[in-house]
Amino acid sequence: MSSESEKNEVWRDAWESGCATMKGVERRRIQGSQTGVELAVLDWGGEGDLIVLHHATGFCGATLAPIAHALSDRYRVVAVDARGHGDSAPIPPGPDLAAYAWSTLADDLHVVMKELLASVGAPSVRLAMGHSFGGALVLAVAQKEPALIDKVLACDPVVYSPMSAKDNESRASESGLAEATLRRRDRFPSKAEAYAHLRSRALFANFTKEALGLYVGEGIRETAEGDVTLKCEREMEAAVFQGAALSDLFSSVEEIAAEVLILHAAIGNFEREEYDALAERIPNARVDSLDLGHLFPMEEPDRVLAAIAELLEND
Repeated sequence: MSSESEKNEVWRDAWESGCATMKGVERRRIQGSQTGVELAVLDWGGEGDLIVLHHATGFCGATLAPIAHALSDRYRVVAVDARGHGDSAPIPPGPDLAAYAWSTLADDLHVVMKELLASVGAPSVRLAMGHSFGGALVLAVAQKEPALIDKVLACDPVVYSPMSAKDNESRASESGLAEATLRRRDRFPSKAEAYAHLRSRALFANFTKEALGLYVGEGIRETAEGDVTLKCEREMEAAVFQGAALSDLFSSVEEIAAEVLILHAAIGNFEREEYDALAERIPNARVDSLDLGHLFPMEEPDRVLAAIAELLEND
């Protein structure tokens, strides 16, 4: 067991390393798809084409800062916090969970992208990268308004084939992610303790120190009682997982005009065949498999950067 001073030292080192990738970031808020729902964005500035990043369920845009920072010398990079995540509006799920329906979350991202484009005076997002449910939302936006995004990088996106309402309900009841989320520890005496606890868990064991430092530093807040807790409350994250099982965002992916690269995490939770079937329906899409786990953007950011470089090689 590490001493308190050792935990503090490890935490400070990780946080300082993470903060280095946030240098010069402007924090902004943009109205989402519903009145009273403001989404937080991190803007690295710059004069290049617009790149938009979207995180996975339960995380926040800051966890993708190492990727954003590496691109910020050539592109205008912005990371978005979904509602209920990071510094975006913490909307209560409600009994019907409608606030976290994936179509609503995709509408939020759509509105934010259009506002960002208006602010920089560009006709389209050069590249949108989404991880897990963020990848699903990016694909949904590309389907909804094909001219809005030039290129899509979907990192192990959560993708379900269209199913009947009855089958969807059955799938929702069988998913244990929401129940596991509600049981997860969400309060800690300090951020140093939170960092030490999370680093000891298999889910976070392979995160870079920058990614985990940013998750703790940007995804955890102080409470009135003096301890710290997750900004993305367990009930909100659970609502997103439940919304995943009920989602059908891809009924018209044939309309997607963007070049799409789907990165499949071979050591993850999804089958390559599902992605291949989806890519066959998209006019200009392909799938690459990586020998990595589902959370590889926070574990191996260089692999994401390599995929982005490949997509943008003609820029």
